[in-house]
Amino acid sequence: MSIRGRLRRYTELARGVLRGHPGARIGSGVRLGGPGDYRLERGSTIRKGARIWVGEGATLRLARGSAIGARTVVNAESGVTVGAGSQISWDAQLLDTDFHRITAPDGSVRAHTAPIVIGDHVLIGTGVLVLKGVTLGDGAVVAAGSVVTRSVAANTVVAGNPAAPVGESASWT
Repeated sequence: MSIRGRLRRYTELARGVLRGHPGARIGSGVRLGGPGDYRLERGSTIRKGARIWVGEGATLRLARGSAIGARTVVNAESGVTVGAGSQISWDAQLLDTDFHRITAPDGSVRAHTAPIVIGDHVLIGTGVLVLKGVTLGDGAVVAAGSVVTRSVAANTVVAGNPAAPVGESASWT
């Protein structure tokens, strides 16, 4: 590793310590907002320019070896969990809320938040949108630009809008 690379790594680790998350790497320009609970485990990474909001009573959990990509947006009003070794590419969005309450003609109010759970060793491509209530099973792969509206089984590759299964995955690197 070059001197410049080591310096960047140590600076990112220092940001983690200063923000109360020792062992987590936090890139430059990252915004962590909201009154919720951040649980960034040692070895997790939030890359440059990511914007994250964790609402009251919600939790963002990043397991060891997981990473949130550059310029990615995470909005957690219920909770977002990212499993060990999972990688979220750049410019993705994880939104566990619709942001607005919607009332049906009969007067009932639809649920507008539901947690997002990302299993272990999941790969999420660039520009992906993951919506409320979705669970991505261990080893799942989501193709770039996909919109994930429903849960994805373990070791399944999905693509499209809305995301649909296109194959199976044994591994990814």
